[in-house]
Amino acid sequence: MRSPGLPRRRLAALGGVVVVATLLVGCAAEVDPAVTRDALQEVTAEPAPTEVTDAYDSEAFPEPIVEPLECSPYLVITARGTGEPPKKQLLAPVARAIAQARPDDVERIDLDYPADTEINAGGTLGARTLVDTLNVQAEACPDQGTILLGYSQGALVIGDALAEADTRLVGAKVGKITDEAAERIVAVVMYGNPRFVGVDPAGYGNFDPALNGLLPRPPGSFARFDDRMRDFCVADDFICQSTLALEESGHVAYYENGMQNDGAAFVISLLDPPADTADATDRAEDQDQDRDRDQGQSEAQAQESDGA
Repeated sequence: MRSPGLPRRRLAALGGVVVVATLLVGCAAEVDPAVTRDALQEVTAEPAPTEVTDAYDSEAFPEPIVEPLECSPYLVITARGTGEPPKKQLLAPVARAIAQARPDDVERIDLDYPADTEINAGGTLGARTLVDTLNVQAEACPDQGTILLGYSQGALVIGDALAEADTRLVGAKVGKITDEAAERIVAVVMYGNPRFVGVDPAGYGNFDPALNGLLPRPPGSFARFDDRMRDFCVADDFICQSTLALEESGHVAYYENGMQNDGAAFVISLLDPPADTADATDRAEDQDQDRDRDQGQSEAQAQESDGA
């Protein structure tokens, strides 16, 4: 696996991933397929009133709408799906598994946005909040890595916040993440993404690559994040596969099909090794250097003796 952009990142030992499977226990939220589909289609059919979205225009209001958080080694940000409660959401056990893999190193927050059926307005607030959070944290905590987890509408919000403004469906005027903030992103994991693109390399699951989500973005939009992104989609999820069969089961299958495990394991594989592992590696490298130096000195002394 290619190394992501975060400086000094090393791949974690695979043994650290084994713990994930025992940590993920979810309970699927109820989803009304027709309501969810209609709300998403309104994103393009019925734009939100400008007085709502303009309140988050970064040019008119450049001051960040968030305050810096603690400078932990890692910050996990979850963006829940439409109608999901703050607790017992799809992403909660994924975030918990990541945190437990690095005790005391992870701060977890849920993106403060409505996640209701008014996606234009709520998604714009979510995108502005996320952009500001990423930029503020990159400035305040330059050594902090960020992990983004999004489900359904939350995946749309995360994707649009990371995308170029002219390809967004929500938050076109909320600003953009800085290059420093982009470098700090360790991993992006999404489930049931309405803007899913079947041919993009980040896709993961038994989806049909010929099918896209209900609101697909231009292919290749996240080329710089490809090695840090996993976009989970299953074949019968009408949100990420744009099918006419409005069955709830596909869009909530991620609670039970093991992909929570897969998402957490993917993120953990991209984290730095735990501190004790890193210290042991550094000590071993120092010992190797000392041994090589001693050996070199011994050989030099032997040569001098032969010459005498």
